[in-house]
Formats: sequence, C-alpha cells, structure tokens
Amino acid sequence: MLGTKTRVAVVLAASLALTATATPAYAAPATLVSVGPGTLVADGAAVDVPVTFVCDSDPTRIIAVPVVEMNQRVTDGRIANGFGNAQLGCTRESQTVTIRVIPRVMAFDPGAAVAFVVLQTCSAEFQCAAVTASEVIQLTQSGQAQIPPVLPE
Repeated sequence: MLGTKTRVAVVLAASLALTATATPAYAAPATLVSVGPGTLVADGAAVDVPVTFVCDSDPTRIIAVPVVEMNQRVTDGRIANGFGNAQLGCTRESQTVTIRVIPRVMAFDPGAAVAFVVLQTCSAEFQCAAVTASEVIQLTQSGQAQIPPVLPE
C-alpha cells in the first residue's frame, strides 16, 4: 500500500501533467505598427487613414477588425468626429489597410487630428482580443505632400 507522501506525490504529478497538456502555448499579442497620415476625400467629407498592424501569433485568430475613430478641432472650436472600420483575414505578417473615416456631422479640415484605433483579432467562434492606440496624425488634401507632424521635444 502506498504511503501518504507517495500518494500526494502521485496526485501532484498527475495534476501537473494534466495542467501542462491543457495549457495553450503562449501567443504574442497583436501589434499596431503605425497609423496615418490621413488624406482628405471630397473636401473633408471623409478621410482615408492607413493602419499597419500584425495579428497575434495565436493560429485560432483568423479575423482582424481595425476600427478608427477620429476627432479634430475645426472652425469656432467645434469638433469634427467620425469613424470607419475594416475586416480582413490575419496573415501573421505586417498588413496595411486604408480605412475610410466618415464624419458624423461636420467635415474634417487639413491639419492635426487625433486618431483612436482599436484592433480586434478574433477566432471563428468570435473569441476576440483587442489592442488600442491613440495618435495625433496630420490630415492633408489629396495630392498634397505628406508633411510629418512636428512633435514637441
């Protein structure tokens, strides 16, 4: 007959073995690489914003849903606001998608704006993970040279 210490050791070893086989491998989270600059479409009726990202390394995450919300102070201190999104497959490589942000009430102007980005990566069963980023980006008219923002030191 097994002693108490031996039984405890066997139970502990069995539970560790079950835990080791049930624990999924570590998956690196999704990464937002860059956002913007934005290009005004139809005099500010929309903004095209490039978003570059890498899906997480979990092979069950097959869908990427980047969402961009944009805010900009325009005439008389009012705030132009809008959002846009896309849905595409995860490649586990760097991917760039241009998201068209549609304003809700008033048009966007050339100049600085704040882009808030949420990147969701989801499995076929809609088990999702999300990462977020907030960036100040420059909005320019279509055809204008893209001037990088001047950041305070």
